[in-house]
Amino acid sequence: MNKRILSLFCICIMLLSSCGRDVPAITEDITTDITSTEPITDSGNAGAIDTDAPSATDAPSTSAPTTMPPIDTSGAGNEGRFEGDVCDIKVEYISGTKSAFVLEGHTLKFTEIKEDSVYAVSGKLNGNIVIDVVNDYKLDIELTGFSLISNTANPIVILSGDEVSLTAKKDTSNYVYDDRAAVEGDDAKKAAIYSDVDLEICGKGNLTVISQYNNGIHSKDDLQVKNLQLYVKSVDNSLKGNDSVELKECSTLLIATQGDTVKTSNSSISDKGNQKGNITVNGGNHTLYAACDGLDAAYDVIINEASTVINIHTDKYSEYSEEVTAVTENLLYIRFTNQNYNYSLKFLNDAGDYIWEDAKFHSKVGGGWSTTYYYYSLPKHEGYNKIQIYIFSSNSAQGENAEALATSDPISINTAYDTIALSARNNSMSYSWTNYTTQPQGNMGGRPGGPGGMGGPGGFGDGNSEKSDHSTKGIKANNEITINAGTINIKAYDDAIHANNDTTLENGEKPKGNVIINGGTLEIYSNDDGVHADNVLTVNGGCINVTNSYEGLEGLQVVINSGNISISAKDDGINTTTSSGTGVHIKGGYVYINCTGDGIDSNSRTSYSGIVFDGGNVVVISNSSMNSAIDTEQGYAFNGGQVLAIMPQGGMSSESTHCQSFSSIALNTNYSFSSGKVYTITDGGETILTFKSPITISGKAIYLGSKTAKITAASNSDVQLDANGVLWH
Repeated sequence: MNKRILSLFCICIMLLSSCGRDVPAITEDITTDITSTEPITDSGNAGAIDTDAPSATDAPSTSAPTTMPPIDTSGAGNEGRFEGDVCDIKVEYISGTKSAFVLEGHTLKFTEIKEDSVYAVSGKLNGNIVIDVVNDYKLDIELTGFSLISNTANPIVILSGDEVSLTAKKDTSNYVYDDRAAVEGDDAKKAAIYSDVDLEICGKGNLTVISQYNNGIHSKDDLQVKNLQLYVKSVDNSLKGNDSVELKECSTLLIATQGDTVKTSNSSISDKGNQKGNITVNGGNHTLYAACDGLDAAYDVIINEASTVINIHTDKYSEYSEEVTAVTENLLYIRFTNQNYNYSLKFLNDAGDYIWEDAKFHSKVGGGWSTTYYYYSLPKHEGYNKIQIYIFSSNSAQGENAEALATSDPISINTAYDTIALSARNNSMSYSWTNYTTQPQGNMGGRPGGPGGMGGPGGFGDGNSEKSDHSTKGIKANNEITINAGTINIKAYDDAIHANNDTTLENGEKPKGNVIINGGTLEIYSNDDGVHADNVLTVNGGCINVTNSYEGLEGLQVVINSGNISISAKDDGINTTTSSGTGVHIKGGYVYINCTGDGIDSNSRTSYSGIVFDGGNVVVISNSSMNSAIDTEQGYAFNGGQVLAIMPQGGMSSESTHCQSFSSIALNTNYSFSSGKVYTITDGGETILTFKSPITISGKAIYLGSKTAKITAASNSDVQLDANGVLWH
């Protein structure tokens, strides 16, 4: 930071009187059990670590109608700056208590007020503002063309009052610069604008807040941002309200180079009986660049209003992030906390070919206060999209002809990461994807927002589990997420949308862990899950387009009542982890899935209930020979709707016929599809479905809805298909 030596110059203060059907896609977390013939143990100092890691292509589209224009950032960062030790300001009394301020050196202090009061401030000040109005009245400070720079204390600190408003007046630009070195300790000292009471940032003008080495705007109570255009660039917490944050019909550009952009931290009940910890968005245009989470709520996230537009970029996908891990291009690593084992990988492709590679010891990372990890490396192989892990004793042979202690099922390679992180519990081994790092990891393991955990049958997986040591989700809540309307574009290094139920709420309740989507348009690009609910994920409407993910929709249960859903996934399209009852329940809407794992996967062991089709129109394509378009443990039920399922022959494809009434309601045929070619499903002379195949595959095709249906190449391809190449008639 450039420190300026400023001349003392102070001019006295003057006191004056006066959706359619074009659909969406996905991502996930992956931790899987590895079958072991002998106990395999950690070294004793292991912590369950998960971190974040990247990989992506084009950012999601951000164009959408809105009542609030996006912020023009040209010149942001320097426009309101000035040279010199300047104190050239005008304070104007508007209403309420008169003479409630004093200038002490370069500190403007607003003192005791005896009624709600309004003052206006303009000019330039190299110093700070302290608001300590003692009584429980509201103070409104109107910013009417004001620039404030501080390198010694919080530029603005609010110590008392019922509520304070900082109002950027119409047609004015206002600037707050926190030029201090990084401040350690108390959060109150770290923010450019800090308040001990409810804080409102509002107006019809512009406010820029730049905190070079500290945080942005922080209220210990509630924080509301309303109507104005707000630009905040900070290290952490661009906007934080401990008790709540509301964005209302405003335009924001928020940048956190090492942390969250919008955050709450309390989840208790207020003295008035109100739940704390919510983040609410009611209209406006919001662009968020976060090194960690975009929206991070201690309780709920609620998004309302069709006029809402939210664009979120996290970690690597934010051009401003200062914490990013890179993927090794030519090597894969295996990581474990015990050096008593050797490893081999069997690389597999869709043609059935395989290549064996033996891993060699690469490096040791950590020790002392941190977990010790042993890394083993081996070359990647282009064109091979799956691997099997073989584990051997360190004093025995390894490779194709050796006897392994443990083997895994075939695993889809997650190209976003370069490391397979192994962990052991009891007699089973689990894995998760991460990136190689030479940074020591603490013994506590995990990361804020919930660790990947051990998984196993029915357990959540983690497709991108080592994401530094922090959460980098698009939208995260410790209780529930409800999306009612708006246009939301997320490009996340972690889950795009994630609701926890593994935290402890201060109100004494067990977290719900639900995600509810009632409307809106969601465009999602994720390196992990597209939408993840620790409990129930419910879609009642809207358009969800997951263009990249590890798993698309994941929850203990997934219920689809309506809406348009499009999923592109490297593993499962829809995955549920409940071990009993119904995992996936589709009652209506349009669902399109194109994935490399299972299309729709339920781990419920309840007979013929793992997946229930009661309605809706579903096209599900699994392009992996080792997976199925429909996969259950004990069968599924079809009571209504229409389902086309396409998958390779053999492998796990028999799972897709595991329906109690299958022979009476389904077409089951082998068919060859060509990429880009159009096909129809007809029944009794009527066309039910026209679709364009996205892949070339000689496989199994199942249509649920009529056993007399037929699949043929379309005689007329001149039909209007949706973005996925689908038309339901």
